[in-house]
Amino acid sequence: MYYLAFLLVMVTPLALLAIGLRWRSHPPKRTGSGLAYRTALSERSDETWAFAHRRIAQLWIRMGLLLTLVSALLMILLRDHFTSFFLWLIGGQMVFLCISAFLVEGLLKVAFDEDGNPLS
Repeated sequence: MYYLAFLLVMVTPLALLAIGLRWRSHPPKRTGSGLAYRTALSERSDETWAFAHRRIAQLWIRMGLLLTLVSALLMILLRDHFTSFFLWLIGGQMVFLCISAFLVEGLLKVAFDEDGNPLS
């Protein structure tokens, strides 16, 4: 049971890391229907699309590394008590995932106007 819980805890941070690494070198196409960071602000222009994916890739790489290390360390150190906290750990990871979207939206609002044009 512990090993299954450990794998479940590692899914989110490793997915963040993998997607961040992928998007860093190969951001998704704007016209595609696959996995992408799609918000009203990010879809205003090609520049906002590229900017949003560059920023979220950077953020997810850092966040993925940090969450992987912290989550693995906590699961190892608290192995005897993992049943009482591993769902909280997964919930905390989801909070970081949501925060990343708010951060990128804030960066888009600072860098671009309402029409998607860069603010000097």
